[in-house]
Amino acid sequence: MSLLTTDLADVLAKARRPGDFYVSGAIETFPPGLTVQGVGDIALPLLPVQARQIIAAAAQAPFGRGPNTLFDPSVRRTWQVEPAKVKIASKHWPQAIQSILARVTQGLGAEGPIEAELYKLLVYDEGSFFVSHRDTEKSPGMFATLVIVLPSISQGGELVVRHGGREAKLDLRIGDASEIAFAAFYADCVHEVLPVTSGHRLALIYNLVRQGKRGVLTPPNHDRELSAAARLLSAWAASGNAPTKIIYPLEHAYTRAEFGFAAMKGADSAAAGVLLQAARQAACDVHLAMMTIEESGAAEYSDSPRSRRDRWLEPEFEAGEVFERSQTLSQWRRPDGAPSSLSELPIEEGEVSPPASFEDMVPDEEHFQEHAGNEGASFERSYSRAALVLWPRRRLFEVVNQAGRSATLPLLADIANQWNASGEDRRSSFWRDAQELSQQISRTWPTDNSYYALEREESDAGRFLAALTRLGDEARIVEFVARVIVAGAFEIGDNPVLVSALQMLPTEQGGDLLFRVIAGTSAAAFDRAAGLLVRAAAAPRLGTLAQRAAAARALVVAMPARAPESDRALDWRGPVEIKPRCVADLIAGLTAIDRDIANEAVAFALARPQIYKIDDVLVPAACELSAETETRDQPAVVRLRSACLAHLRARISQTLEPPVDFRRDSAVGCKCAQCAELSAFLADPARGVWRLRAAQSSRSHVEQSIKNACADIDWRTEKQGSPHVLICTKNQASYNRRVEQRESDIANVTALA
Repeated sequence: MSLLTTDLADVLAKARRPGDFYVSGAIETFPPGLTVQGVGDIALPLLPVQARQIIAAAAQAPFGRGPNTLFDPSVRRTWQVEPAKVKIASKHWPQAIQSILARVTQGLGAEGPIEAELYKLLVYDEGSFFVSHRDTEKSPGMFATLVIVLPSISQGGELVVRHGGREAKLDLRIGDASEIAFAAFYADCVHEVLPVTSGHRLALIYNLVRQGKRGVLTPPNHDRELSAAARLLSAWAASGNAPTKIIYPLEHAYTRAEFGFAAMKGADSAAAGVLLQAARQAACDVHLAMMTIEESGAAEYSDSPRSRRDRWLEPEFEAGEVFERSQTLSQWRRPDGAPSSLSELPIEEGEVSPPASFEDMVPDEEHFQEHAGNEGASFERSYSRAALVLWPRRRLFEVVNQAGRSATLPLLADIANQWNASGEDRRSSFWRDAQELSQQISRTWPTDNSYYALEREESDAGRFLAALTRLGDEARIVEFVARVIVAGAFEIGDNPVLVSALQMLPTEQGGDLLFRVIAGTSAAAFDRAAGLLVRAAAAPRLGTLAQRAAAARALVVAMPARAPESDRALDWRGPVEIKPRCVADLIAGLTAIDRDIANEAVAFALARPQIYKIDDVLVPAACELSAETETRDQPAVVRLRSACLAHLRARISQTLEPPVDFRRDSAVGCKCAQCAELSAFLADPARGVWRLRAAQSSRSHVEQSIKNACADIDWRTEKQGSPHVLICTKNQASYNRRVEQRESDIANVTALA
C-alpha cells in the first residue's frame, strides 16, 4: 500500500525547474540620470510639465497584428520614445539592472545568463491603456519582456498578465525617487495595461535575451505534476485520514534573513510553486517553517585509527544511542508574506515527505562531553532545515491542537470573546470556529488518574470551562465534565468556574453532574470535592434539594477514616492530607444543605483525632466557621466549637513552670550503650553538659536519636583529638514550645468564645 507522503514526494521530485510565468518587485537605487533627446534631463519623480514635454517629443505607440504594424487609440493609447533618443548616464544603473536581472532569472526560472536590451521608453498620461495582447519576438533569442517603472505619480494603470488559466494583476506605481518597480513576463503571455486614471507614468521597456542560447525559452510547465499533486491532496483532504499535516523538507539551506517564499532557490522554488497551486485546488493551506531537531544520548569512543604522534590528543567520540529527541516547527511564513499566528508545533509520526528525509541529515551543531567515573560520555546535537508544511483547510484546528493547550486555550478564549463582542448568533463563523476548536481540545484531553491538583488559580480545565461558559456551549460542558472532570482532572481553583458552568445547565442535569463529580472524586481528592460542595450549596439553580443531599451524603461517606501514615494504597499520591480549609468547606457546605448530615460529619471527625488533628485541623476550621455569620450558630459548628474550647481550656488549666533543674523528659527509643548514656544524661537533674568521645558513626547515631526523641538538647562537635567529641548541652525547648502553645490557645479561645 502506497503512502501519501511517499507519493507526494515522488510527484514533487519531477518538478525540478523553478520559476513562474511572471515576476515583479522593487529595488532601491540611485536615480538613473535619464536624458531624453529634445527635452533634456528628466527629474524624478516625473514632473507633469516634463511629462507633457516628453509626450510632445514622442510618437504614438503602435501595436502589431500579424505582419502588420497598426495605430489605433481604441486598442493602444500611449507614447513612445525610441532607444536612440534615450540616454541613462548614472554609474549605478548597470548595477541596478544586474540586480533586477538576478531576481528575474530566478523568478522566471530562466536558464543561463540573460541580458536586457532597451526597446522603448513609454509615457502614459491620464486615459492611457493597452488592451490584451502578446509581445512578438523583437530580436533573436528574446524570450521575455522587462518593464521598469521609474518614479512617477499616477493612479490606475495596473499591468495584468495571464497564462495557462492564471492571472496576475501587478500594481507598479512608485513615487519614491530612491526606488524603481519592475515586472517581467514570458513573451507568449497575454497581458494588458489598464487605464491610467490620473497623473503620468514613465516606463523603460526591455527585451530579455538569453546569451549564447538557441530556441525560445517558455514558462515552466508543471501541469502534469500539478494535476497529480492536486489529486493526492484532494483525496487526503476529503478522507480526513492521517497524517494531520505533511512536512516537505527543502533541499537548500536558508538564513533567517532570506527565509521566505520569495527567496526559495532552484528545485525548492519549483516544488513550492506546484504545492501552492495544488493546495489551492484541494482546499489546503501551505506555510513555510523551520524544522528544529534536537537529540541527546550516549557517546562512544571512536574506533578510527590514529598515528602514534596523535595519541596524546583528547579522545575522539561518535554519537551512540539516542535517549531523547524533540522535533518541532517554528518561524512560520505565509505565502503572501503576512505574519503568521501559528506557534511552535511538533513533528509527529508519519508526517514527513518522503518518510526517510531525516536519515542522511548532517547536524548543524554536535557537542560531546566526557563524564567522571563510570558515567561514560554523552552527546547533544541539533539540526535546522526549512520545510513546506501543508494541511487541509478544514483541519486547521486539529493542526493547532498538536501544539497543546498552551496554544489552543488562549485561541479559544479569543474566539469566544470575539463572538460575544460581535453580537452574532450561533450561525456566526466565530461560533463554528469555537465549536471545531473546542471539539479538538476535548477530544485529546487526558483523563488518566495521574492528574495531581494544586491549590492555585484556574488550571487548564478551568480555563476551558470558562471559554465554554462564555460561549454558552451546554453540550460541550456536559461532555467535558462527564468525561474529564468526573475523573478528577481539575484543581481546587477551578471550583468557581465549574459551578458557573454547571449552573448554565437545566437544574436536574447540573445536579446530576454535581453528584457524579463529588462521588467520583471525593475518595482521591476530598479537598477538591469539599470545596466544590460549599460553592454549589450557594448556587440556587444547581440541582434539586434531593440531588444536593445525595452529593452531601456521598461526600460524608468518603470522609477519610485512616491516618495518613497508616495506608498509602488510595492512589499513587498516598492518603489524603486533611487541611483546615477542607474541613471548613465540608461543614459549611453540608450545613447549607442538610444540618443532620453536617452533624454526622462533625461527629465522624471528632471520633478520629489521629486523622482530624484537633490542634492542626479542627481548631483552625472552627475559628474560620465561627467568624462567618452564616455558619457560626449552626448546630454542627456549635458542636465543633464546644469540643475545641473544651480541649483548649483543659490545656490552659495545666500548670506551666520552667524547669527547676537539669532533669529533662527521656523518650529515647534505642537501647545501645551510647543511647543508654544519653537517657541517663537526660534524667540526671545535676548535669547540664555531656561529652561523648566516639567514632563518627556513633556520634551520628546519637545525633539522630536526639532528633527522633525531640530531646531538649543542643549539640556540636569538638574536632580536637581523635576521635572527635560530641558535646551535648541541655536547653528549655519543650518549655518554650509550651509557652508558645499557651499563647496560641488563649488567642483561639478568645476567637471561639
